[in-house]
Amino acid sequence: MKKVFVTGGSGFVGQNLIPLLIEKGFSVSALARSQKAIDKIEKLGAKAVKGGLDNKQAIADGVKNAEAVFHLAASMDFFASEKALYDTQVVATVLLLEEAQKAGVANFVYLSAASVIMNGKPIKNADERFVSDNLTDGYSRTKLAAEKLVLQANSTQFRTIAVRPPLIWGKGDPNTLPAIVEAVKKGQMQFIGGGLQKIVTCNVKNVCEALFLAEQGGAGGQAYFITDGEPVVIKDFIKRYVGTQGLDIPDKAISLGVAKIMASVMEFIWRTFHLKGHPPLFKAMINTLGLEFVTNDTKARRELGYKSFVTVDQGLAAMK
Repeated sequence: MKKVFVTGGSGFVGQNLIPLLIEKGFSVSALARSQKAIDKIEKLGAKAVKGGLDNKQAIADGVKNAEAVFHLAASMDFFASEKALYDTQVVATVLLLEEAQKAGVANFVYLSAASVIMNGKPIKNADERFVSDNLTDGYSRTKLAAEKLVLQANSTQFRTIAVRPPLIWGKGDPNTLPAIVEAVKKGQMQFIGGGLQKIVTCNVKNVCEALFLAEQGGAGGQAYFITDGEPVVIKDFIKRYVGTQGLDIPDKAISLGVAKIMASVMEFIWRTFHLKGHPPLFKAMINTLGLEFVTNDTKARRELGYKSFVTVDQGLAAMK
């Protein structure tokens, strides 16, 4: 039985990936930094390895005799500074790569993010050749830095691949859906620019299938965009997404220009007075929800055998 090690196994993607890997016949162990995480991982049928991303011994124990590593763990915070995220995203990846190579791991699959090309401008049909040198948030900058380290580590004995999903969504979403629902309940939800811009999405089931396919094949040292398929109009998608929870979103809109001004002011206030949490509007949110963002996943479909295992309609139906 093929042994694999997963970081971020108790997270949204991890809780969907572990059952898929077990179903495919893998023996799975996963890093867990708390008892709550241990309980989640063991309930899924995997072996928990107690420790955090900064625990060298736990990492060494996890990769021992493993044939593959799936590195999912990250702090998905678009408001946090690059400095605040650096250890979690970059330093931890360096440690994991080093220990995996020492242990003779054959395949290393990194869950990157499509936002590594997000530059504050509309993105239209971008493929893996598109490079941005003007990333606008700490999350995307640290994810890109970690991705580069992963891909540079590729060799004939140690195959590394990065998978780049856009907005990850689906049943059990602990991030995007609750934030939108809260904004709706507070009357704060407004569609930037009318919400008519197109974006791509990726259901969590599709993400996990892509990660599995990346471990099975594809060119080492390469990054792959993945999506649900056809782009969606963001207002239509969000309305349907929140609608699965029995909520309606009123057609409130704010212009892109006004949103940018408000975001700058709110960011200044939050950072100056060290306020907790996130402001209702900040620059990275506008870049994520207020601009067209469409990536092309032809390369993944051609080289990995990736397809839309779950359509947007199917994913939404499963959430009702």
